[in-house]
Amino acid sequence: MSASVYTLGVITCHLSKKTPPFQEAGYIKELTAAGVPFGIQLITFSPMDVDWKTRKVSAWRYDPKGKRWHKESHPIPHLIYDRCYYLTSEQYAAYKPYISRISKDSQTHLLGRPLGGKLHTHHMIQENPALRPYLPPTIKLQSSADILTALQKHAAILIKPNGGSHGRGVAAIIPEGDSFRVWGRSKANRRFHLLLHSRKTLCRWAEQFTQHSRYIIQPYLSLTTMDGRPFDIRILVQKDRSGCWVTTGMAVRTGHFSSLTSNLHGGGHAERAIPFLKKYYPPGKVSKILKSIRFLSLNIPKQIESQHGRLLELGLDIGVDRNGHVWLLEANSKPGRSIFLKTGEQDVRVQSVRLPIEYAHSLFQSLTGGSV
Repeated sequence: MSASVYTLGVITCHLSKKTPPFQEAGYIKELTAAGVPFGIQLITFSPMDVDWKTRKVSAWRYDPKGKRWHKESHPIPHLIYDRCYYLTSEQYAAYKPYISRISKDSQTHLLGRPLGGKLHTHHMIQENPALRPYLPPTIKLQSSADILTALQKHAAILIKPNGGSHGRGVAAIIPEGDSFRVWGRSKANRRFHLLLHSRKTLCRWAEQFTQHSRYIIQPYLSLTTMDGRPFDIRILVQKDRSGCWVTTGMAVRTGHFSSLTSNLHGGGHAERAIPFLKKYYPPGKVSKILKSIRFLSLNIPKQIESQHGRLLELGLDIGVDRNGHVWLLEANSKPGRSIFLKTGEQDVRVQSVRLPIEYAHSLFQSLTGGSV
């Protein structure tokens, strides 16, 4: 075991008055333990708690031996891991200038630059012709008229927030004669189901549903099992110590029969990916699906980095329709790891925590010549 030589900062949104006042305390504890053999100590703080005049931060540090959190003052770390989750557009707007200040500081480096919204990420990936067949058509929702136009092109559509939402605020709109069936999850993550009887009523509902948030429109894809359960595949890709992209693991998320999404925050369940695919698809299609997944896992991170700058890890959400066609639903630069505990893949979970530490260690050495 090495004495701490490097300090890795983790920035989070402070959401409560509990100790510690942020999400992912369990993950931070695991990262702290993983950092010990590399001489890395972790401190966790809000971007709002940086004092640029003194170049100090008020931060939380976990002591694995005493199993206690300590609040301390530290110099601004040279290397920072962004784990800020924004639940609303207002929260994102409040934190944005503080994150921007950190990213522009010449003495600090982010492990990976956070992605912008879904539409911006879609445009970056779309630049690669080989990846376009895997992308659902995606446009910005600017007014309720865009919904009516999209419904002329597609049999049904999906609207979802441009920023990360964990399935919140996602809705499908399906025409039924002169009416429209609308169902999904509210921004408070409650399931809803409506039948709207005119285009005017639909437009009024959409304006209210999407207010204060930026939204995108995509065609509604039938991404369910033969018995009607929604599912998608979460793939975790990360950089190893040498900076090469590796696939750490993948797992299936399934939702309730009455649910639009399969997100775990909305009550979904996790299953191991390959047994699941073998259960619902014939062997020939399973091999093609897995080949597509390998292609996307290798090429999407490279494509985004070429347009966006350095990344550390990505969570790729993949949909598979009943014909076995693979769709990229989302790329998330701040992926969770709880799914691998739910599938019982403890070794994958351990690897998913260790790799960011190994990559951080290699960056520390390259940035500082071996000392900080």
